[in-house]
Amino acid sequence: MDADVTAAPLSAQSDDLPDYELDIWRMPVGAARRPSTAVIDWGFAMPDGSRFTASEWSSLRQAAKAFLWSLHEDPPGSQRRPLSLRSLPSAFRTLRLIILWMAADRTRRFADINEPAIDRLLAALEQRRGNNGGPLAAATVQNCLGLLRMMYLQRAKLSDAPACAPHRKPTRETGIWARPVPLPYTPDPIAIPLISGALRLIDEPADRIIGLRDEMQRIFDNARAEGRARMTARIRMMDALKARLPLLPEWDRPHVTPKGALRQLNFLADRVTDACFVVIAYLIGARVSEILTLKAGCIEHERDEADNKSHAWLVGSIHKAFPYDKGKPHRWIAPEAVQRAIDVMERLSAPLRVISGQNLLWLVQSPLNSVTRTSDAPIRSITGLAINLRLNAHFAPFLGLPAHEGAPWRLTTHQGRKTFARFVGRRDRTGLFALQKHLGHMTRAITDRGYVGTDFELAELIDTHVVEETRHALEEMLLAPRLAGKAGRRLSERSPFRGRTRDGEFDAYVDALLADTGMRLGVCDWGYCLYRQETAACKGNEHGPNPVLRTQSTCAACSNFVVSEKHRPVWAARLARNETLLLRTGLNHESRALVESRIAECRQILTTLNSGAGRNGRD
Repeated sequence: MDADVTAAPLSAQSDDLPDYELDIWRMPVGAARRPSTAVIDWGFAMPDGSRFTASEWSSLRQAAKAFLWSLHEDPPGSQRRPLSLRSLPSAFRTLRLIILWMAADRTRRFADINEPAIDRLLAALEQRRGNNGGPLAAATVQNCLGLLRMMYLQRAKLSDAPACAPHRKPTRETGIWARPVPLPYTPDPIAIPLISGALRLIDEPADRIIGLRDEMQRIFDNARAEGRARMTARIRMMDALKARLPLLPEWDRPHVTPKGALRQLNFLADRVTDACFVVIAYLIGARVSEILTLKAGCIEHERDEADNKSHAWLVGSIHKAFPYDKGKPHRWIAPEAVQRAIDVMERLSAPLRVISGQNLLWLVQSPLNSVTRTSDAPIRSITGLAINLRLNAHFAPFLGLPAHEGAPWRLTTHQGRKTFARFVGRRDRTGLFALQKHLGHMTRAITDRGYVGTDFELAELIDTHVVEETRHALEEMLLAPRLAGKAGRRLSERSPFRGRTRDGEFDAYVDALLADTGMRLGVCDWGYCLYRQETAACKGNEHGPNPVLRTQSTCAACSNFVVSEKHRPVWAARLARNETLLLRTGLNHESRALVESRIAECRQILTTLNSGAGRNGRD
């Protein structure tokens, strides 16, 4: 090491950390990570054909190493936490991009990076093309400048650092950088069959697949115990399995299911694994790193002294923003479907856990990926990238998910979290009857805060969706020519924009109304709830409506309730059901009175929507 370069930190010599002096740093792989993503190779090619490990780059290389390691060992005061070992390779890739530009620009020291040099860097990045052939993403540019700013903040700890802090907002140059595309949530027409299909698959079909796996393993093991060769034992097992085809008749998908009995068993076991991931991701909002690092025995039951009921918790850890691979311990409330998914994964992974000595649930035998243990192929954890590929290449076609706007919808592992946040923050749930049928009471008991716990980032996602939906609903109600419900009548009478189109004046009015009133919609399954606790017929509290007493009849009589044209199908369907029920013979007096009351409620709301009078008639 050159004498003028900061020495390696002593803690870098720990057995658990990469060897600072080597030109290849190997990070702890951990679960859910590809080994290739946990390697930092300082021997990358330079523009002149040399390698960065050559002696001519020694001073710059040692300065780069010292800086990168300082982000983990001793970050600047503006950075809340040390950069995790998991994140060092990503920071290295950004640093490598800067070093390659420095070499092409003949800038040999970080200290030579001044304002003119920053302008040259931005000009060079402007000429680069992204993977899609277009301009670089603004995030890539910001990462480069952010890393240089970190280096500038670390200048007192480094022998070589930029002479000034770089520009912070290149995106102000409109049209130069590709605009960031936010990670999407899964649209309802995709999410509903996706979650419903996953829930069906982890039920009785999962038991049958696991039972078949265990039976075939016994056949193989018995043959081996008799002294049969490995291949002979495999053939005996495969012959027994062929007699069971199709393995899941109701899930028989010839256009996507592979040929061959054993390949079909492996395929179906993989789809059960995918289904378990979907259920957990979409029903508790955990990140992929949090799901794929779950271990056997992660469901814990705890009795609540307040209501004397036992609640199930999913116990794992949060890895994002925490510097060490074990992450920060965390618990999520586990509905029955998530408990079932964990039970299925514990049984699926049990043989691989015994062989490998690992306690992780998401394990796979690579490269053969066989659910039966008939080879000595290594066992490793499934990665997030593999889950992404499996969801799109196999699971979505297996479920037959519909197209979205004429094209297949691309699933990602993060969409479960985004979709969960959107659902919990969703106020108007009239279109989710199919999903509610599968989720049961959980969908009605979810609250903004109680379900999320201490996952504050997830709480922020939910709040964002609440604000967005509140604004959208308010705009609809103010412009609607017809509204039913007690609150709908008042809103129609007072709205100066009734029947008009949107304009600048309207947008300003909505902004002011939201700011002045702090209005938030309450959760409602058959209309809009302009929730106020003091007038809530459902006897809700300061957090929102009471999910137990919130019924259609209760809402119809409530001063907070609004019905718009979009909710007409809900009330028309309720009217038809009750009119059919009224035709039944044998209804007692109390039942008939209840049905007639429901019919009157529905007709009253539908008549108001039809007439445009804006009157509810139940003051």
